[in-house]
Amino acid sequence: METPTLFNSPDKFESKFATADGYRTHYVEAGKDNPESLLLVHGGGIDIGMDLYRWYPVVLPLAEKFHVYAIDELGHGETDPPRDTADLWRPTVRAEHVISFIEAMGLGPINLVGQSTGGWIVTYITIKRPDLVKKLVLIDSGSTAGSALDTEKKSDAPKQVEVDGAMVQVKDGVLPYMKEVFEEGTMHPKEGLTSTREGIRKFVSTYIHAKEMVTDEWVEHLYKFAQKWNDLYFTHKGKEFWDNTSMEEHSREFYVDGVHIRDRVHEIRTPTLVIWAKNSNKGVDPGLALYKRIPDAQLHIFDKANHFLWLDHPKDFVSLVTWYLSKS
Repeated sequence: METPTLFNSPDKFESKFATADGYRTHYVEAGKDNPESLLLVHGGGIDIGMDLYRWYPVVLPLAEKFHVYAIDELGHGETDPPRDTADLWRPTVRAEHVISFIEAMGLGPINLVGQSTGGWIVTYITIKRPDLVKKLVLIDSGSTAGSALDTEKKSDAPKQVEVDGAMVQVKDGVLPYMKEVFEEGTMHPKEGLTSTREGIRKFVSTYIHAKEMVTDEWVEHLYKFAQKWNDLYFTHKGKEFWDNTSMEEHSREFYVDGVHIRDRVHEIRTPTLVIWAKNSNKGVDPGLALYKRIPDAQLHIFDKANHFLWLDHPKDFVSLVTWYLSKS
């Protein structure tokens, strides 16, 4: 029997809109009869506004046990862009919007599940608004761990990180995978990676171990939103942006009250599950370091998995998250 996904089972979930902080906000909802709720918060849009459909194989399996919400953040999918387009990608602005969504929907306290920059967002919410959070799940969040920082200034930070089985020097926020997809010294996608179907397939595959999960249906979906968002991203976070922004300056967007968020995770009092990928293009060592800093945390590392690890192991991912959020 085919596993239900957002692509093959449209009758099993609802696509809806809510108003959060004045923004028309898109989300999907499934498992409405289940008493325990969770919110899936995605990572960055890689300049194509990549939306909540990145969760396509896990939303409905999770909805067998939970009341699941998955949100399109500001500047992604079918949600509005920020009012100030200079804020198009900024994590703090996106995090405050998610807070507004939780409040507008009356969801708190709720279990928060976030990946990559989405992991930073749910960590920010947990630190700033612990009243809204029941349990926290962080997925391969280099944004939270600081894996792409210039770590030479931190005596307790690793000078090298393990990336897909190899130790690489950390310097100026540059990791090996970036050379494949970004222009040198930036996080601006190389030409063609956001404007064609095959370019998008290549770009997204950089984050996934199981390449077959980058299906034709998903690529077509991504291509549709690339046509909507690509020009806006390139105007406000393209070549001109990177001509005036260094990688170190870019990393400061992940600071909270003057310090990188990783230097505040010790304040978390919410039970936390850290999930990482052994073959993460962000490096695996920062995940272990992050886990050690968070009180009352548990850690699981998936083998043969990359940054979008739930796509590499959807059934095991659902089982793990279900176990953690269900246990007393």
